[in-house]
Amino acid sequence: MGSFSFLKADKLTKTANIVIGKQFKFLIPKEYGGGYIVDKYQDYGYLGRKKDGTPKYDIYELYAFWNHLVIPKGDILKYNEEFPNMKEIDEFTDHNRYIGIKLYFNNLIEKKYPLKLVSYSFKGTYEECNGESLPDPNQGYYSLKRKQLEKGDY
Repeated sequence: MGSFSFLKADKLTKTANIVIGKQFKFLIPKEYGGGYIVDKYQDYGYLGRKKDGTPKYDIYELYAFWNHLVIPKGDILKYNEEFPNMKEIDEFTDHNRYIGIKLYFNNLIEKKYPLKLVSYSFKGTYEECNGESLPDPNQGYYSLKRKQLEKGDY
């Protein structure tokens, strides 16, 4: 598995997935600051940009922190000082990302805060969005039409 992309949590557009070069919103739960981040698909689950142009957040790391209460014993998140709501990429990211990926793909554990990446035109909040972002079988390389997804024709 190389690239990571996601299906949109909303159904506002004909395109079901987050595609290279297209804008989307990453919704943030109210408990972790609320709002959203607008970005274009960066591959590998990266989100936002620091001033130097490097990725600011790792989606899977954020996911791990948001769902830290259900992380299996033995997996311990690493961070500096106090627990971060929106932890930026740092020397602990690879470790935390691995935990987040394992958690994301573990369907046996119920998560309180699923990922919600939505169309740029989505106007609601994290809490108002009823869907969740599942893995994109096309990994963001080309668009997946909602009708194709529903038929399993991709």
